Amino acid sequence: MNEKILQNSIEQAQKIISQSKDWQQTYEEQSKTLIDNKPLLDQFHKQIKSYEAIQFYLVKVNPTQDNIFTIQARYQGQPIATIEITKDDTTITTKEYDESNKKTYNCELKLDNMNLNTKEANQFLTYFNKEMKPKGKIDEQAHIESMLLTEFSKTSSYDKLLTGIQPCKINQNLFFPIPINLNPKEDTGYINILTRTKVRKLTIIEPITETQSLETVLANATSKAIFLLNLLHTNQGQEWYKIMGFHGRVTPHLTIKVCIAVPKNLATKIKEFEPYELKAETDSIEYHYMTYDTDQIKITSIKTTLNGEQS
Repeated sequence: MNEKILQNSIEQAQKIISQSKDWQQTYEEQSKTLIDNKPLLDQFHKQIKSYEAIQFYLVKVNPTQDNIFTIQARYQGQPIATIEITKDDTTITTKEYDESNKKTYNCELKLDNMNLNTKEANQFLTYFNKEMKPKGKIDEQAHIESMLLTEFSKTSSYDKLLTGIQPCKINQNLFFPIPINLNPKEDTGYINILTRTKVRKLTIIEPITETQSLETVLANATSKAIFLLNLLHTNQGQEWYKIMGFHGRVTPHLTIKVCIAVPKNLATKIKEFEPYELKAETDSIEYHYMTYDTDQIKITSIKTTLNGEQS
């Protein structure tokens, strides 16, 4: 990989962030909303912690609206329901996904703004709380991200393929794809797999597909790392550090790891590289490589230098 290209990506991302206006206020409002409304998320955790086959993603934090949090329930990476949390109620809706739920998973259960504690909501979530094979094609990229997050989330080293890694989650089971929204006129991008690795390092895992080049994926991941570094150096950076699961202080010099996740069948095409580091003003970005294999249900092997030794 041409390090000059990545250095250029670092400079370009830094320039865009420097020229963006008011973005810090947006993230300040979001962090305040997350911290002030922690009891609501604690309650939600209790309600859904038994549905281990379903993943829940916090997709919107709405500081100025009644529905403070919007959560998407996903099965195998595919969205199956939307959950809205207000100060007084938590409701679940499947309207948007009724057709795909039936077509892909033969699910005929439908919910329209039902309270999460109802029998109907429980029946729906229980239906998906098991291993099923999808019918037809699903979003494979989302499925891969889901399988990687499931593997990284394991808390016992007994059957964990890569130790010393945990996804950044809220309340143990709520994934939070960090939004990157510097310009209200542009679509929001997301850091879909953000993890903590040894030693106390934020790590972006970026899966690569057959249609993508290593250069493009690394450049995109580099821009995400630059955004994170800038966010952590803002006035509300300490709050975000805590939200991401760290207990210490944000230091003047930070290192963020970027790890490209390559499926085993592409390993000959997308060549392995040794870890290396690039400077980003006072900070650093450390680049790593990972290969993985799946049986279409779970990750079956991982090889990476992410935590020092090959594992």
